[in-house]
Amino acid sequence: MYKSTYLACRVHTATEALEIEPEDTVDIMLWLIDVYDLGEHEKCAEAVKKLILKQYFKLDERTPGILPMWTKGMLAFVTYLNALKKDYSYDKEFVRKAHLMICEDVETCTVQDLITSLDALGMRWSGAIEWDRVQLMAYVHALMSRAKDFILYMHESGLDGYGVRSNDKLTVHPKVVVACYSRFYWIHKTLELHDAYTRNETSKPHVMFFQTEMRHFVLRKFRDELLKDVWETLPFIGERETGGHADLGSDPSTYSILYKRHPVCLLQRTQRCVLYEPPEVVVSKFPDAVHLKMIQKYFQNNYKMDFVRYFVCFERTHPKHAAAVRASGVPVLVESFGKWSVVCGGEAHGYGPIADVFGLWVDLAVEPHGLDLSDLRHKLNMHAKPTSDNSIYEMPVC
Repeated sequence: MYKSTYLACRVHTATEALEIEPEDTVDIMLWLIDVYDLGEHEKCAEAVKKLILKQYFKLDERTPGILPMWTKGMLAFVTYLNALKKDYSYDKEFVRKAHLMICEDVETCTVQDLITSLDALGMRWSGAIEWDRVQLMAYVHALMSRAKDFILYMHESGLDGYGVRSNDKLTVHPKVVVACYSRFYWIHKTLELHDAYTRNETSKPHVMFFQTEMRHFVLRKFRDELLKDVWETLPFIGERETGGHADLGSDPSTYSILYKRHPVCLLQRTQRCVLYEPPEVVVSKFPDAVHLKMIQKYFQNNYKMDFVRYFVCFERTHPKHAAAVRASGVPVLVESFGKWSVVCGGEAHGYGPIADVFGLWVDLAVEPHGLDLSDLRHKLNMHAKPTSDNSIYEMPVC
């Protein structure tokens, strides 16, 4: 028998759903059953949302039984939709100006339109931090309301090839559920993590350092490693779960996910650019990936330490390490909405490209993990010196 502490404190009301927070898998499943039975209620929807944001990765495992393409997290999302009160009152002008409008009205859109709308939202999500938050949440609520129409009920027809026949009815395919579920999580989680820090938006660019490190481009190994890092920057929010759902239970590579989700010609163009284009072109198209790889190489060569492993937290991994980043005794470079900040002492310093915030990290890092950064600080504070032929491989003479 499975151990469970939940049976001693069952949920009977919507208020209790908010107050009781299950932790173990068995307790979570029992809790979801009780919350589902309460039906539509704002507090229930908020309680399930809170659970999903906290336990998303823990629930990302197969559901035992007769649901081969379902995860426990997808069942939690169905419980959320069951508690959600539908509301289609959103600002269409906001959607149009944000270049998100796929259909005339979300309330009458098809399954294909819903998935395309979520794709469009994911593609433009890096700029979402500048949008009006109230209007954005109203639009997301409308999309989830339409998802409820498709996911919670059986249909006679009209699922545009996204249906699975059950007797004489159609149910929506699990890939539609995971497409909605993954976007729901990342939309709310990235906003939550961005708002978790007080921000001091300063910058300290050091062009000379990165100009010097351009010498690495003469090595084919550097470009090969850089290409792997560039692949990691290409998936939009929710695409890793959507593209890898067919391989549920395994760990597909980022490239295989991109191959399923993006036109192959774009992947080939990216590969050709990183491997063969002049360094200046590569930097102009993938500045953060290139600059971060340069910093990583500098630390490997001078300190025998992997800078990315110890001092960098990407947006895709931030939810797993949020508590560790906040409690870290050394500054950490944290990605948020395509830009970077230095998190130190629970406060975020700077907000911009790697080239503008790396200097802040060096200033805030006294002796991170015992490293003596005096030589690096001296190198960052050097003034740029013109070269005779503007060669990217010529280094300044000190």
